[in-house]
Amino acid sequence: MIRVFKFGRHAHRTPLSYDALRNYFSGKIRLVDQVNQADVIIFAHILDLESAPHFLVEDWRRSRRAIAILSEEPFWDTIWGKRPLDPLIYVETRYGALPVVQINHQIGAVFEFTHVPYYVLTNYRFQKAYKRMFQRNARKRASEWLRDWSARAIDVSFMFERRPEPYHWVQWPSANLIGLCSWRTEFAQCCNALNVERLGKSWGGKVGRFELKTDWHADKLQKLDGRARMLGAIENTHQPRYITEKIFDAFSCGSLPIYYANPSHKIHDYKLPTESWINVSGLSPEEASEQLREQSFDNAVAQAYVEAQQILLALSSNDELWHEERKRFARATTEALNEVCK
Repeated sequence: MIRVFKFGRHAHRTPLSYDALRNYFSGKIRLVDQVNQADVIIFAHILDLESAPHFLVEDWRRSRRAIAILSEEPFWDTIWGKRPLDPLIYVETRYGALPVVQINHQIGAVFEFTHVPYYVLTNYRFQKAYKRMFQRNARKRASEWLRDWSARAIDVSFMFERRPEPYHWVQWPSANLIGLCSWRTEFAQCCNALNVERLGKSWGGKVGRFELKTDWHADKLQKLDGRARMLGAIENTHQPRYITEKIFDAFSCGSLPIYYANPSHKIHDYKLPTESWINVSGLSPEEASEQLREQSFDNAVAQAYVEAQQILLALSSNDELWHEERKRFARATTEALNEVCK
């Protein structure tokens, strides 16, 4: 049993904090309330470490207790951490430097999924929504998709944070790791030849998703379902093992997903027909915009889309697959923390 003390403003965003995963850690990992009870101190974000209070730094000086960043978010590891490939880093706090082990999408096997990526495992609502929507979508024939797309007034919808700052464009070519926030912002701004909408608080909307009192994911699906022919699904970071809800949301809402995935990306493991989604990897924002302008909606695309819906229905309907993926994740996390505590 590994005893873990979580700390920091982002502590609710570690894998150890989600109800859908918590039972899988039972008998392996136990959360404790006091740092002196812990085998390891877990942070989720380097900013929380940099602002670590005096008592935590003093505890390390006395005990040399293990400290780790268990990060679910490559965006944090790259833009703020700046050393996403280093297993061990030294983090400067107000009270001195601390040695910190990194566990993230790049380092170790924790996020190395087989069928279901980490993020959609963190809440049961994802599979529940996808199962319902892919069951509905899988009943549609190619001709029905063609009619649906033809009737939609909106060519493309984008829903993500507007982050135009150039410092978001970062790259670690050896790891196929790319910061995409400024790229996708510029891309969304380039698409003026189409009937495009840009949704969300950072684009002038009234409410951000985390301000909603209801289920933000259900709200997103309700807004986007059947809305646009194409739907922006680009992650904030290109990392081969990092897939969130975005591309699944686009398919479930009946839109062609716009995604950024080079040949090493795990999205290709699903064998989704290439014509069923739009891959803008390696393009400039202007080139990607032109690709959308030239996108056809013909029978070949519709047939490919029918096949993709069947693949995703099989994935979302296989409860045992999701259960086994959570078990694998808990096992890999436990093994990683055991190594940290040695």
